[in-house]
Amino acid sequence: MTGYDHWFRLELEVTGTANGRGALSALLAAQGWLVTELVDGGPRHGRWLVEAGVTGARAGAGLAVRLTLDRLVGRTPVDVDLRLMEPIVRQELPRGRYLVQRPARVPSWLRAAASRTRLFDTGRELFLPPGPDIRRRAGAEAVRALPGAPTPPADGTPRPVGHELDRPGRTSAPFVPAQVVGPVTVVLLSATVLAGVLLGGSQPGPAAWAGVLLVVALGGAAAGAAFNSGHWASGPRRGVKAALALATAAVALTVAVALLDSSAPGFGNAALVSGAILLCGNGLRLLLRGLTWQATAAWLVPALLPVVLVVLPGFGFSLHVFYMDGFGLNREDVQVPSMWQVIADTKALIVAVGPLVAVSLLGYARHLHAFRTTSGLSVAAFLMFCTCLGFVTLFQTQIMVPASHAAAVAQQQARNGRQPAAYFGIAPRRVCLRPVAEAGWDGAAPVAEHPYLVFPAAGDWAALWDVRTGETLNVKREQYRITDSTASDC
Repeated sequence: MTGYDHWFRLELEVTGTANGRGALSALLAAQGWLVTELVDGGPRHGRWLVEAGVTGARAGAGLAVRLTLDRLVGRTPVDVDLRLMEPIVRQELPRGRYLVQRPARVPSWLRAAASRTRLFDTGRELFLPPGPDIRRRAGAEAVRALPGAPTPPADGTPRPVGHELDRPGRTSAPFVPAQVVGPVTVVLLSATVLAGVLLGGSQPGPAAWAGVLLVVALGGAAAGAAFNSGHWASGPRRGVKAALALATAAVALTVAVALLDSSAPGFGNAALVSGAILLCGNGLRLLLRGLTWQATAAWLVPALLPVVLVVLPGFGFSLHVFYMDGFGLNREDVQVPSMWQVIADTKALIVAVGPLVAVSLLGYARHLHAFRTTSGLSVAAFLMFCTCLGFVTLFQTQIMVPASHAAAVAQQQARNGRQPAAYFGIAPRRVCLRPVAEAGWDGAAPVAEHPYLVFPAAGDWAALWDVRTGETLNVKREQYRITDSTASDC
């Protein structure tokens, strides 16, 4: 059954044939919802109690349940009247936890320390409701034999974990739900790092330092107090320690980030990029959370298609192809060192995965229940359109245009009598060409007076580009003497 974050109780009036109502009940059960028939009003009417679950944020969860119900009802020939809807709030009673131990055969002054090592635990744990007799009940449960199981040691004694819930008001239940702890921690960590980046990059005065660190400390103390609120009813000592520890850690992290950012200018940008990557990854996690492998593939394959297109033709496909296209040559006409192939391919991959930011926003939209429609506009379709548009834009601005511009710059440098700069492992040289034997060529006829750009190649043939005419040709290396030249004529 699907694990849901929130549950609601619905009272429905269902009107339709028996087959139609059975089909709707099957659809609700396939969704992981629980259906109970309260009243059978005849062959065409019935009253149901449905326990419906939904994954995502609490805000908007009720609307998501109603939209899902409408979608399922639309697949059956029945009419449904929603009479009542209320959230199901689980009342988790506090439980006292005990570990059952055997007596430690050590000196009395070591007995307390030995019991905390858990070397003498029997493996049995007890979870008992609170009450003044909880210690007596724990002692009885420690030696109680289970049906069909070996008899536990008769000398087992319970050791409480945390505070014993033997008086009214004592509780171990936290104030903050478990679903909120993760997001609050991420927000606190992100705010702390951002505060450190701002302090390190803006060179503030002592007053700004004090103000920012005070806010960070208060935020850390509030989070620590909330996470350990279960201990405040029995005594504030442990809650105060947790609040002070988290406040100190937040202030120390802020100061460390600020010092690193001030000493290393690129650290702030690296921290912000790392945070963006984490947020993007969390969005992808929210998108794929709870989905089957088939549904995951349906989302990931289109999103990763740009990456596949870059990788399949070979390392450095995009940058080198567009650069050589500026000279009228192919990627196969030149030899590129393996390291530069990897570097060029890495840049192309980074550009290709950039549109995954829009895909990650789908995860946040799904989590906030805006995944289907917002004012009639499909969020999924809009963000997938942004993904495609972002890929085309990034590929045009970061791959095609820079490569074509680098080729144009190299051509202009050659016309000005200079040696062109290398581009991702392709280092063309401005040369003069002289035949040394009966020479052949492929392409335009070589002219001895014209300077050429020669590109590195592994075979017997060298690829040349005429600086004056812009024509290309291939010649055999052993039939020509190729010498570097920066003169206007050869």
